Amino acid sequence: FSGFASLVYQVLWMKQLGLLFGNTSHAASATLAAFFGGLAAGSWFWGRRVGRSPNPLRLYALLELGIAIAAGLYFVVLGAYHQIYPVLYQSIDSRGVLLLVKFGLALVLVFPPAFCMGGTIPVIGQALIQRRSTFGSTSALLYGVNTLGAALGAGLAGFFLPLWLGFQLTCLAAMLITALVAGLAWWLSRGTTTESKNYGGATPSETGTSTPRQWALTGVCFLSGFGFLALEVLWMRMFAQVLENSVYTFAAILVIVLSCLAVGAFISSRLARLRVSPTWLLGVLVLLSGVAISATPFVFMDVTDSLQILVLKGSWFGYLALIFKSGIVTVGPPALLLGMVFPFLMKTEEASSASAGASLGRLAAVNTAGAILGSLLCGFVFLGQLGMWGTMQLIACLYLLAAIVIPVTLNGQGFALKAAAVMYVLLQLSVLNPTGLPINSVDRLRGDEEIVETWEASDCTVAVARNERGLTIKINSHYGLGSSGAFMQQKFQADIPMMIKPETESIFFLGMGTGMTAGAALDPQHTNVNRVVVCELVPEVITAAEKYMTDLDGFDGTGGLFTDPRARVLAEDGRHFLMATDETFDLVNADLFVPFRSGAGSLYTREHFESVKARLNPGGLFVQWLPLYQVTETEFNIIAKTMSSVFKQVSLWRHSFQPGEEVVALVGHPDGRPLPASTLDTLEDRKFSVAGKSYRDLMRLQLPFDPESILFFYCGNLTEAKSLFEGVPINSDDRPLIEYMAPRSYRADASERTPWFVGPRLARLVESVQELCPPDQDPLLVDRSPANRRLPLAGTAFYRARLWGVIGDEAACQSSWQRFVGEWTDR
Repeated sequence: FSGFASLVYQVLWMKQLGLLFGNTSHAASATLAAFFGGLAAGSWFWGRRVGRSPNPLRLYALLELGIAIAAGLYFVVLGAYHQIYPVLYQSIDSRGVLLLVKFGLALVLVFPPAFCMGGTIPVIGQALIQRRSTFGSTSALLYGVNTLGAALGAGLAGFFLPLWLGFQLTCLAAMLITALVAGLAWWLSRGTTTESKNYGGATPSETGTSTPRQWALTGVCFLSGFGFLALEVLWMRMFAQVLENSVYTFAAILVIVLSCLAVGAFISSRLARLRVSPTWLLGVLVLLSGVAISATPFVFMDVTDSLQILVLKGSWFGYLALIFKSGIVTVGPPALLLGMVFPFLMKTEEASSASAGASLGRLAAVNTAGAILGSLLCGFVFLGQLGMWGTMQLIACLYLLAAIVIPVTLNGQGFALKAAAVMYVLLQLSVLNPTGLPINSVDRLRGDEEIVETWEASDCTVAVARNERGLTIKINSHYGLGSSGAFMQQKFQADIPMMIKPETESIFFLGMGTGMTAGAALDPQHTNVNRVVVCELVPEVITAAEKYMTDLDGFDGTGGLFTDPRARVLAEDGRHFLMATDETFDLVNADLFVPFRSGAGSLYTREHFESVKARLNPGGLFVQWLPLYQVTETEFNIIAKTMSSVFKQVSLWRHSFQPGEEVVALVGHPDGRPLPASTLDTLEDRKFSVAGKSYRDLMRLQLPFDPESILFFYCGNLTEAKSLFEGVPINSDDRPLIEYMAPRSYRADASERTPWFVGPRLARLVESVQELCPPDQDPLLVDRSPANRRLPLAGTAFYRARLWGVIGDEAACQSSWQRFVGEWTDR
């Protein structure tokens, strides 16, 4: 239960601090380093002192109680941080200094409970292990039980608890479990002896006479933590290439890894009872670990058919089974072997151990220190310099070299061990070299697609691909950020909001992609714009866009985004920037975010929308684009209800009229001001655009697009039609419904029909909204002329005509066309 609660704390704290500090890899690493630093310090500190404790079990109870109290204080301190952090962010110009500040703040928050957590294994080991001869087997068993609890915690915290209870109640539940463990340990401590359970004598490290053998084994202990955390980063990166990368992807791989660690520890506990040389057997385990790591890239390529996305039409549980099957086959063997190495080190420590607590504390501290360095170096050095497969090759070689230097007796077995390790190092650098394997894949449905350039970033792989439609920027093989072939569609994401609010002077773009949408705001037609700020989470995406999208056969697709003095592009988490900055804008334009991708759900929460609202100038607008072809009705309703809980008025706008590819914008009006009156009169242009045309010309119409005719894209006022969303829950940071429901909901319907909120489903919503709030009674349109207020109805009829055309009902298409023409021409 202690391991269970500890993992729940870790998952929840990392999530909450990510929302505060930004979901960048640097911020996550600073938080992780603070947490692991607390574990290492706690293991070392309590391990050295528990031998002097008259009642280790009572000390264990106090540590568990300390964890519960520190977790409770976490809420108080985190609340204060939300007030303090924006001030710090605004006053610090250096990114390096700000990162140190984040590390310091994280240290204050997570170090105290982690310091107590680090002491639990050494202290409980001191209480349970009575004889030196059982140190190896018992401590490995103890480690396995604790890790099995952590696997259970990862599963519940990753799949169920935040959705069922929310983060705060989940953390309170973990605190209750921790307090109960403390109470049980205190009750059990009443009958324990107060005599010291030290074995007698001292370890070499305690007398200052460390031997070369102990230094070598300490190095293996460090490597065990270093390699495992580095590999965990790599395994997550591997599966991000072939899975949809939802919150469940991370949870599934974490559960697999922790379960393998637990099983490995149980096996080590059995191995510790064998009458063989512990050092030689440790060398065998290290050698086999290196072999398993070196085979991982080749197994992964085979399982994923050379990095093709793993998809499964069917139930949610069927898809989860596919993830677990692929994960167990790929990372199961190396994780199992790696999970045997650290627990078996306890057996090698057995002969020189004078105190179970001291030995466990020292080994855990060294292992955790290695884990900190491994995760940091892998994320920020190795991936950029060596790539994913090169880094895995390096770690495999480190394990093989460790098998060579482990101090075993050079008899037949010892010589065979070292010879096998040397041979496999040579194979790893020659015929089994994985660095030639692909690091991303192309879409096989587009046979002409080729990769132009790739960047391996700390948290994803970014690539530029070329196909017949042009250049595309992709993340992790299959997630496209936009294509030069879709220039007009991306430009429209800026033009439509600017037509809604033509007096816009300053605009913020949350998400950059190709840069074409943000660059469109710099177009000369938008004469009032004097400041454009863009935030893009992945720095390599900025690099790719600047290199490839600014010269499309002599045309700058980004509209001067990287050269115009009015524009500023930041490699930053956009949500974090809006929460922490004091800048304000006339317009905030949020890009298309797929709700089921990990982290995207936090961009649809009430807290985020409140931050956006605070950054808007009087009369400002917030525009949230939604790709309905990747959104179910459930997510749409939750997002609409959540926005309506923050903004006085929320309106719905179209991006295009192509059935099946619908994109819409939810527009938040903080003060409910009506849309500005239009001084244009385009009635004659509208009449001319349909003169002599029929429903057969739907795909070829050239309709005027300006601040007056923009109401053609207006679907209606969702706030005035709030009865449609009664009973719909609100998405919040505490209860992240979108992030946890979206990956499931589109698989909930087992029928062959599309799960997405497109076609007739969208048409019915728009018609219902316009029935509840007719455009001529819409408070947002009171400053528009009666003829202008007919344009939303024209848009609805036009979309219906397009929809009937796709379905193949010619009569219904013609009827909708006639209604469109009547509303469009004010006839």
